Amino acid sequence: MALFLFAFFYLAGCSEKEELSENAKIAKNFLTNRGYEVIEHEKDGSHNFSKSDMKSIFVRQVWAVQDKGPDEYGNQRIDTVSFFIKNHPLDNEYDMGRTYATVWLIDGKVFGGWSYPISKNNDISGAPYSLNGKTADEIKTDYQKWVEDWQDKYGR
Repeated sequence: MALFLFAFFYLAGCSEKEELSENAKIAKNFLTNRGYEVIEHEKDGSHNFSKSDMKSIFVRQVWAVQDKGPDEYGNQRIDTVSFFIKNHPLDNEYDMGRTYATVWLIDGKVFGGWSYPISKNNDISGAPYSLNGKTADEIKTDYQKWVEDWQDKYGR
């Protein structure tokens, strides 16, 4: 009987640990449908990008790897779901075999996100990549012009 109770509570604890939000399920399916293996769910969050946020270098870099700009989404709340994944082009950038990815959703629909390689000592810096591992230079036809236009519109 004790063994049964132990097994029951152990399995109940495991299934509770695996419970994903609805957005996380959608984001996970999005990633797996593109051939990535989801290793671990890191976190859920949300963000409303204000005009002052647009002055941040990181915010600019994240939007640089999206297909569309922030004006396409008005002042809507963007839900974010982050995972550690495998089978991604950035997996072996630092010989770690996995990548960090954040998926963006509005009203339960994926519209973008970003990815970043992982290093052993977590000592890397630089701009994020698109969800499929492309740089802003690869996504924007003229990245320098895009940055200038961004700064003219949102400030430095």
